[in-house]
Formats: sequence, structure tokens, C-alpha cells
Amino acid sequence: MNKTTKGTIAIAAAAALLLGGAGSLAYWQESANVASANIATGQLHVTTQTGAWAVKKQGASTFAPIANIATFKMVPGDVVTYTVPFTTTAEGDNLAANATVAWGAASSLPTGVTSATSGTYNGTAFTGTSFAVVKQATPVSGQLVFTLTWDFGTTGNTNGMSQTINLAATTVTVAQVVAP
Repeated sequence: MNKTTKGTIAIAAAAALLLGGAGSLAYWQESANVASANIATGQLHVTTQTGAWAVKKQGASTFAPIANIATFKMVPGDVVTYTVPFTTTAEGDNLAANATVAWGAASSLPTGVTSATSGTYNGTAFTGTSFAVVKQATPVSGQLVFTLTWDFGTTGNTNGMSQTINLAATTVTVAQVVAP
């Protein structure tokens, strides 16, 4: 084989290796830019304020503030409330959320003492420990009311004397749920 033929074969082999080893060779090429965009995220927030204790004694028609719950002594016939103002902020196009209230466990309730949870949220009354959160970028107000009622029992009932009712810390949780 002459030198020219050998050179041609070497060049063809090199070209084949370059084309085969580098994938495909694009003879034409073009690109276009996609405009950038910023996406904002929403928020889900709850805050509580300082609560207030009140009592309605047997036969009274209104509640009176309790100045210091640590020194207050509950007796049969009393209705004691703890009212806690709160706000929620729920912002997001596809956001749905619920709130739950976990009142601290009232340990060792004396016989005849019952507890209940109620409140108002966005101008609507509710009972129980959960409600739907209003989707709104500005704070929505509400108040939680925890009530202890000690029925005026039968004569000679000494259950509950000299006991401590321990109300542990309360938690208000707002959580996203699957949007309907």
C-alpha cells in the first residue's frame, strides 16, 4: 500500500473515531431563553395572647375577674373560665387549614366538676377543640374559652375538698389539610 492510501485510511479512521466517540455531530444549532419568574410562598401562623380567668359564683348572673388564679379556691357552684385571645394568618392560593386546641390535661377533676371547650373565631361561635381556619393574609381574630363547672351537689358531699386541679399548658395548632 502506498503512503497516500495509508494516509487516507488513517484520516478516515480518525474522523470515524471522532464522530463516533463524541456522540452525534450537530451541524446546525439554535437556543432560546425562557423568561425567569419569582414564585412567592404563603404562610400559616397562629399567635395567642395572655388569657384571663373569671368566675361566676352560685346564684350570680355575671362573671367576675379572678386576679390571681394561683390563690383562687374553687367551690361547688362555681363556673370558672379561662379566655385566651388568638389570631391566625393563612395565606396561599390553594391553602386549606384546620386548628386544634389541646387544653392541658385537667388532672384529677373532683366529682361533679366538668370541663368544656368553646370560643369564637372570625365572629362565629364554636364548641369543641377544632375548627376550620379562614384563608386570609391579614390576621383573623378569635378567642378560646375553657370552662370548669362544679355543680352545686348534694349536702354532705366532701369529694374534691383540698384538691389541686392541674391545668397543664395549652397548645393551639394550625395545620394544612388537603384542599377540597
